[in-house]
Amino acid sequence: MIECVYRNASSRMVILKCIGEHHFYREKVVMPTELFWFEAPAEARLEIWKMSVTGEMLHLRADVSEYAIKSESSVESVRAS
Repeated sequence: MIECVYRNASSRMVILKCIGEHHFYREKVVMPTELFWFEAPAEARLEIWKMSVTGEMLHLRADVSEYAIKSESSVESVRAS
């Protein structure tokens, strides 16, 4: 498991879905400007769904490793922003 952080920089809420092997699944509503810290398997995939007038819409699909906290300096820069 790796520690990750996602920041919703948009003005709308999003739904974050983290999907990994062995039935790993995490889903969270992330409000505008909110930070979400989570742990996930290194091989997991992340999906960000935005709300639209017609319902949910897939906005982004990425490897969870792109959101991994890599060092203490990364943690401090996230906290400072």
